[in-house]
Amino acid sequence: MDYWKLVWVFVVAFLFGGYQSEGCWEIEKAALFQLKPFFPRVNGEEISWGKGNCCRWNWVECSTSTGRRDNKDIYQGWYLNISLFLPFEELKSLNLGGNYIAGFIDNQELNNLKNLKELHLNDNKIESLQSKRELRLTKLEVLQIFISRYLNVLSHLKILNISYDEINDSTPSQDNKRELKLMSLEELNLWGNIFNSNILSSLGSLSNLKSLSLTHIFDGDAMEESIGKNGLLPLLLFPGLLILYNLFLLSIKKFSMVVNLQLQSLDIFPSLKTLSLEGVRMNRTIIIQRWQNLTNLKELTLTDLSCTSNIIQDIGTLTSLEDLVIDGCDVDDNLTLHGFCELRKLQTLAIINSYWNASLPECFSELTSLKYLDISYNNFSGNISMFKNLRLLKYLDISSNNFFGDISMLKNLKLLEYLDLRSNKFSGDISYFMSLTSLRELWLSNNNIEIPNNNTIYNAETEMHSVDTPTFQLRSISLSCCGDGGSFPQSLNHQHDLRDVDLSNINFKGDQFPNWLLENNKKLETLNLVNSSLSGHFHLPSTSRRGLSRLDVSSNSLDGNIPNEIGAKLPSLLVLNMSNNFFGGGIPISIGDMISLKLLDFSNNRLSGGIPRHLPMGLFIFDVSNNQLFGDIPSSMESMSLWMGTMSYLEVLLMANSHFEGPIPVEFCELNYSLKFLDLSANNLSGSLPSCFNSLSLTHVYLSRNKLKGPITSFFNSSGLVTLDLSNNHLIGNIPNWIGSLSTLSYLLLNNNYFEGGIPVQLCELHLLRLIDVSSNNLSGTIPPCLMNTISNDSSRAYFDNSGYDGSIGSFYVDVPIKFTMKCISYFYKATVLTYLSGIDLSCNKLTGEIPHQFQHYRDIIVLNFSHNSLIGPIPPTLADLSQIESLDLSHNHLSGNIPSQLLGLHFLSFFSVAYNNLSGTTPQMTGQFATIEESSYLGNLFLCGEPLPKNCSIDGSSSSMPKNATDKGFIDMEFFYASFVESFIVMPLCIAMVLYINPYWRQAWFYHVEAATMSCYYFVLDHILPKRFH
Repeated sequence: MDYWKLVWVFVVAFLFGGYQSEGCWEIEKAALFQLKPFFPRVNGEEISWGKGNCCRWNWVECSTSTGRRDNKDIYQGWYLNISLFLPFEELKSLNLGGNYIAGFIDNQELNNLKNLKELHLNDNKIESLQSKRELRLTKLEVLQIFISRYLNVLSHLKILNISYDEINDSTPSQDNKRELKLMSLEELNLWGNIFNSNILSSLGSLSNLKSLSLTHIFDGDAMEESIGKNGLLPLLLFPGLLILYNLFLLSIKKFSMVVNLQLQSLDIFPSLKTLSLEGVRMNRTIIIQRWQNLTNLKELTLTDLSCTSNIIQDIGTLTSLEDLVIDGCDVDDNLTLHGFCELRKLQTLAIINSYWNASLPECFSELTSLKYLDISYNNFSGNISMFKNLRLLKYLDISSNNFFGDISMLKNLKLLEYLDLRSNKFSGDISYFMSLTSLRELWLSNNNIEIPNNNTIYNAETEMHSVDTPTFQLRSISLSCCGDGGSFPQSLNHQHDLRDVDLSNINFKGDQFPNWLLENNKKLETLNLVNSSLSGHFHLPSTSRRGLSRLDVSSNSLDGNIPNEIGAKLPSLLVLNMSNNFFGGGIPISIGDMISLKLLDFSNNRLSGGIPRHLPMGLFIFDVSNNQLFGDIPSSMESMSLWMGTMSYLEVLLMANSHFEGPIPVEFCELNYSLKFLDLSANNLSGSLPSCFNSLSLTHVYLSRNKLKGPITSFFNSSGLVTLDLSNNHLIGNIPNWIGSLSTLSYLLLNNNYFEGGIPVQLCELHLLRLIDVSSNNLSGTIPPCLMNTISNDSSRAYFDNSGYDGSIGSFYVDVPIKFTMKCISYFYKATVLTYLSGIDLSCNKLTGEIPHQFQHYRDIIVLNFSHNSLIGPIPPTLADLSQIESLDLSHNHLSGNIPSQLLGLHFLSFFSVAYNNLSGTTPQMTGQFATIEESSYLGNLFLCGEPLPKNCSIDGSSSSMPKNATDKGFIDMEFFYASFVESFIVMPLCIAMVLYINPYWRQAWFYHVEAATMSCYYFVLDHILPKRFH
């Protein structure tokens, strides 16, 4: 068993009056020492129990009257020995939940805890208790357990929670066939069990039951019948439930079948005060006319419901409602909100996540009892004039809607503490809110709200503009938006209780960085000043800020050095983003003291030197790209194996565009189970790729523009790889066949290396490919025909999802550019453009054979480049099927024949080149996109004619210098050429012999010259070539 799992020990002291104990009992102190070996850590903190009063030890509290331990929470997993707790005679609450406990060593000892009032055994593996004798806890009032047998003996039980073990993923309990006879029971939770009709019908006998939760209930008797209906039961059909006259809380959740809940019968619960319906798919025949008889209903929660329009339409009949929550429900767009105006007692109203298209009626101004109003994440529109009369409002959230108008309508809501107007279309001056004297949180991002240039504030007492100290202290403020913000609001200099500040994307015209924000607000937790046009130096506060968890000052004009003591002054940071500034100097070594740091981004600055020896072990994201850092990677990180071995959570490592050199350390293989993004491009790295680097989690690898050499021996197990960029290196060997196993590969760039051999046919198995660039290598052979059917219409964007994180980081967008040649110009394309780009570049190789003709499944290609090879044959007319193509380059090959006229149908073609081939015939007509094609696109083809070339064509469409029998196969008829060549070698010797036979003088001269030439050759060889011994 794992004794180092998190252990939670928390003590609740019971007050009985009397004196405060000065020390704990020695017998209980000894018992604590017995427990210590089993619980060495509590909530991740090491137990430091030692000498002295045990009531003062960490995680130990005692009763104020007796000094005895009265409560203990334990989270571990084993067969538990209950006798360990017997020394705690005053123990009243014992929580053993979530420990994977299968049972107790001595079950009878449980009954010796005579004063126990609360027992939590939920989320364990206890299948059953053996007998009634094991549950003689007569004072027990609260029980949380996974089984229901032998519970009726607990006559004093008031709270019972029988829920199945979701943590251990066990099946719901089916050992629940006895009736419940707990007459004192007031609260009952039956979450996620399998019951038969006996126990469900017996609920009516629980006369004191006030709270009933029926969530994920399965009917054991009707399992076979109901399995086809998702195994769920319409519980309200049981008559036993309809006699619970004292019930004031009813919760029904997570029914996934279409259930007639018979809501018209809910009025038989005259005492019902709280009703919660969640995740119920209801039919459209629900009758609700009798809801008005629920005169005591004060709280109604409807969550994730379908077909709720009828309920909402007549919601005005529930006039006693005080709290109403509608979250994520399916609502018809034509439904109005007039029914809500009848709920005059309403104090809390939340209509959220329903995306309701409607306007708020003016009668909303009559809901004067409202204190809490949240209608965020809908499509409500109109002005907000009806809110000015809701003087009791303390909480107002109308974010993510389409409201408009002037925010001055809200200046009289003097009790308002929370105001969220984000993502609407409001306008006005922020100084109006200075009259809201109770305001604590102000969220105004993504509107058109102005910040006064004179930094005045609104004084609530004089109702005049002044520079006096404001009468409130904000905890949160968010003005992030856009446009000109004037000067930085100096009125914030009077705020000393700020927790969250977001003033991003506002042009503050080069104001100095407000270091006083950090100095004045000791409780600051989040500071976002992204893209705010701030300049100057970044200074730390005089004392440490242990509460600050997020600091983002990226995309400004800050300069100077990053303070060396940043790790000591801001030790609790989770996110530190200082990218896109002008910081110089080195990376402070105190960064390693930020033990909680998850995201570190120093990219796009002027930092120099190496990387500190120690970095936070829990880093998820490390980005120092685009700086002036240098040195050998291992030497710049002392003890690389320690650095990489301890950073086991690292998922994003970006170190591009610097001056790192040396080999990629094999210690990178320590990250095989976590690393997703790796960018070491544009450095001076050398050596070969580590063969052990086969991370299963890798999705994007960028190693281009280095000096890497050797074959590709990595990544053969990286089945989730989306981008592989190894371009512009010195890699050799063949493109490996196993590349076809990278089923999710979308971008493959191997250009500008020294690869040999053919293009592997296994590339045809990659059905998600968007880009293939193997240009400028030494590849030979033919183009696999199936390659033309490989390019996918799907796109894959380089987006970093933080699923699985603790929620404190948010999302991190990785936008690494890829260099690709299009229209004879090399561009860097980022992820947003790569989504729409697809193509194949096989240029500058030694490929032979003909261009494949299969293009029918390849219609969305944008770029096709086969230039600078040795391709032969005609240009396939099927290229006209590439309806979206913009760049087509077939130049510098040995292509022959005519240019197909079908290419005139390529309406997006902006670059076309067939220069330096053996093409003949006429050029395409100068219409459509071909009207923009220049003469250079046709040069080097001697037998081409027509515009834009200077050579004219004859009337029949052929060049005037061409023979009449020229065909599509080219100007030269090879069969005729070979025949004439043989005939010439036969005819010429016959002609010479005939002349010598007729003319004796020429015959004599011929033989004389032949004899003279023979003798000259003989003596030349004898004198100059043969050794003297042969003379």
